[in-house]
Amino acid sequence: MTRALPLPLTILGGYLGAGKTTLINRLLAGAHGKRLTVLVNDFGAINIDAGLIAEHKGDTISLANGCACCQLQDDALKQLQTLAALETPPDHVLVEASGAGEPARLAYLGYGVSGLQLAGVYVAIDAETIAAKRHDKFTGKLVQRQIMQADYCLLTKTDLTADAGAAARDALITLTAAPIGEPTDEVLADMLSGAPSPLPKSAAAAAPLYADTLFDSFTLTADAPLNIEKLTALLDTLPLVRAKGHTGTHRLQLVGNRYTLIEAETRPAELVFIAEKGTVDWGVFEKHLSPAMVATRT
Repeated sequence: MTRALPLPLTILGGYLGAGKTTLINRLLAGAHGKRLTVLVNDFGAINIDAGLIAEHKGDTISLANGCACCQLQDDALKQLQTLAALETPPDHVLVEASGAGEPARLAYLGYGVSGLQLAGVYVAIDAETIAAKRHDKFTGKLVQRQIMQADYCLLTKTDLTADAGAAARDALITLTAAPIGEPTDEVLADMLSGAPSPLPKSAAAAAPLYADTLFDSFTLTADAPLNIEKLTALLDTLPLVRAKGHTGTHRLQLVGNRYTLIEAETRPAELVFIAEKGTVDWGVFEKHLSPAMVATRT
């Protein structure tokens, strides 16, 4: 069986902590009437309402509304080819680009798959921090490149600013001619409209920036829960840009200098911490946490 129309592909990008996970959850639970497949970098971060889950098998969660959420694999091109070739493919594919990478790199993949059609590159932008991030000597270039590659800029967290995001909009206007709007239900529905999008011209304007040249990451896993007191002491002092996961007793979400620890079910600890390259001594970091952990650095 051959699909009559190309399978639409939407890319969702944005810097670490810009709110991509929140937007994905809204799309998965939305009343759009489409069988949506979402490919995400961090499968565990998508905290889907248990009432929506029809089946959880391996690296895929199938939802009662026909949507599915899958782990984005290293070979994303092959994964997209498989989806496009399905006898009964989804109505739309949404791919979450890494917050430490460029969404245009995934947009290029979409052009390399027969039966797939790029429907747009949307970039989430944190209204509270964009003014500082665009000028940051470590990550400013990456943030600006992400914005320049957007077909549409999704301005998030405007409620956390004193001017309802007005200054953030002014900053964005100097970086892109793309439309700028908050992620309303109408805007999110447009993400799944399937209208074709041109290849981002800025994607070919300069050599790509790779995450491992800008960031260090540190992953901790442990069978026993972490010591929350020691963990919070580190979170309060270290210059982390992002951290998330499960401490064994709490769910952690950290963006910049703000974090939350919410009580959750008891389970093995699994956390990832991200910092600008060379700014954190991970050896000291490891010593201050429980010795019962297995740690890996990248």
